[in-house]
Order: sequence, then structure tokens, then C-alpha cells
Amino acid sequence: MSDITKGHTVHSFDDDLAQLRGLVLEMGEIVVEQVNNAVEALGERDVHLAQRVVSDDRKVDQLDMEAHEEVEKLFAIRHPLARDLRLVMALSKIVSELARGGNKAKKIANFVLALEGEEDRAPGKKLMHHVRRMSERACCMLEHSLEALAALDVDAAIDIMKTDDELDEEFDASMRHLVTFMWENPSMITKVLDMVFVLKALERIGDFANHIAQQVVYVAEARDVRYVNPDLLESR
Repeated sequence: MSDITKGHTVHSFDDDLAQLRGLVLEMGEIVVEQVNNAVEALGERDVHLAQRVVSDDRKVDQLDMEAHEEVEKLFAIRHPLARDLRLVMALSKIVSELARGGNKAKKIANFVLALEGEEDRAPGKKLMHHVRRMSERACCMLEHSLEALAALDVDAAIDIMKTDDELDEEFDASMRHLVTFMWENPSMITKVLDMVFVLKALERIGDFANHIAQQVVYVAEARDVRYVNPDLLESR
């Protein structure tokens, strides 16, 4: 698909749109890395890696501010219309979704830091199995949603929306399994509740990826698909 940020009569408009999209994609790369690192820090009880996740959140916050400044500049100076308007509005919303994703990763990292010195609350391999599976799915969705945004690929965006149900099913299956741990061994209750917090954060990150994919369809085809069953969607 052609690059929507190019082809304007005023070439500086191209540059402004490209600048905004570049900030969003850079922000997305950092958030994906944050999520991966947060889960790895939890599994390995790696305090230094957890601290890195928390530190990287400041980069996300900075990009968040820069992106919103670009949005304000585009509205004030360029007065975007039609597809350009949809792109700017969508990128603004995507920035917010990514900021929320980074915040979820930071919360997981802060949890790792809070566990330092509490060996009895270490999750163990069985509990981490569910966390790693959820993390792989959520990060895959987030990465692919950013790729769909970069290419403005509607088919890829719709595929991501369809996989959101799979992530929800994975979350439900994990929750059922965790409940059995508590029934069989009540001493596991605290550990299980800790993992519920982490799993819910990862489930939300998958939701953020789904929302990004919805915005891709909106930009490309002027369709609001937030409340449409993904199985009924086809690209035009």
C-alpha cells in the first residue's frame, strides 16, 4: 500500500506526518521490549532488568509528549482533512494505547522489585508457564499491530483483531488452572493472586494491540470497527 504520509503538494506536510508516525512506531518498539523484559525479569527474578523496564518508561513518556505536540502542531498549522485527519486522530489514540501498555509493563517490573528478598513469593516454573504463554501472545499481537500500522495493512489488522479472542481464551484457561493450584494447596493463594495481577496486565496489553489494529482499519477505509465482530470483517 502507498505511504499515506507522502504525496502532499506541500512537502513539509509529508515530513510532519512522517515525523508523527515515526514517533509512534519508536514508542511501540520500546513498549514491546518493556513487556518482554518485564516478564523475563519476573521469571528470572532479575532486579536490574526490572529497573531497566521502569527506566525505559521515562522514554515512553517523553515520546508520548513529543507525539502529542506533533498532533497539536498538525491541527494548528496543517488543518488535516479526510484521510489525513483520520491518520492524525488515529495516531493520537494509538499513542495513548502504547502509553497504557508501557504502564502495564512498568507495573509488572515494579512488582518484581517489590518481591526482592521475598523468596517465598517466587512464582516458580508452573505459574510462570502461563505468564510466558500470555506474554508471547500479547507481544506478538502488539508487534504485528505496529507492523500493520507501518504498512497500513488492513488484512493484517483484521487478523490481529481475530486473535484477540484467542488471547482471552488463553487468559480464561490460565485462570482456571490457577484456581486448581489454590484448591490443591491453599499455601499457593498469595502466589496465584500475584500471577492473576500479571496475567490481567498482559491481557490488557493484548486489548491495546487490538485497539491499534482497529485504528489501522479506520485510517485506511474510514470504517469504525470497534464494535464489529472481527469474524464478519473483510478488507474492501
